[in-house]
Amino acid sequence: MTDVGKKALKKLLGEDKSSRATTDDLQGLLLQIVFALLMIFIIAYFIFVTETKKTEEAQVLDLNRQKLVLALEKTVENRRVRYGLNALMVQGTDGRRVFDADAHISDGRINLTPAAKTAFSNGSQAAFADYSDVSKLKEDWYDEVVKISEIESLSDSEVEWLKNEIAERVETVRLDARGVQRSLAARLQSVLVENSGQFGSIEDANALAEAIKLKSLEMVEEVLDAEVLP
Repeated sequence: MTDVGKKALKKLLGEDKSSRATTDDLQGLLLQIVFALLMIFIIAYFIFVTETKKTEEAQVLDLNRQKLVLALEKTVENRRVRYGLNALMVQGTDGRRVFDADAHISDGRINLTPAAKTAFSNGSQAAFADYSDVSKLKEDWYDEVVKISEIESLSDSEVEWLKNEIAERVETVRLDARGVQRSLAARLQSVLVENSGQFGSIEDANALAEAIKLKSLEMVEEVLDAEVLP
């Protein structure tokens, strides 16, 4: 409170005996009180508006995150179908998808049903083509997720989060596709070990193991008509 206000208040309370409060003094004091109350109201209003805005922004971010998660999972499923994984892998008892290589090996060779062979071959070719340029693949995933989510614009934090999630999912799908191919190769290797005589006079154990590994991958690539993923 200003000195003038303090003086007016003393006059009003009768503490200042030298003079009596005038109408101007009282009006000045009332104006100061009203101004102080108005400032309190304005501050409270802006705090309320700020907090409300923060709450609304948090709700929007949460809703966007939910939409992005659903769109990301949809994109993952689209890629798994594209790579033929859903046609080859089954749901395990723990809820995870698993691949039983033994079910597709007979008489020392890969034996797939026509539908599974087509899915495996086309899917492996698509996977090899996609993963030949991972940076481009991640960009394609990003565009697909945003399109499915139907979100018009993303904040910087949402973009960063989405790119990190995409990178993780891209690698997970790659490992699944690679795992199916390598599982078949590994199962073939065990068969080839039992018939290692076909490799001629290779006596060095390491050289023989490498020859068996290369042969198993060749057998997988014959079925795929594509290179196996690195």
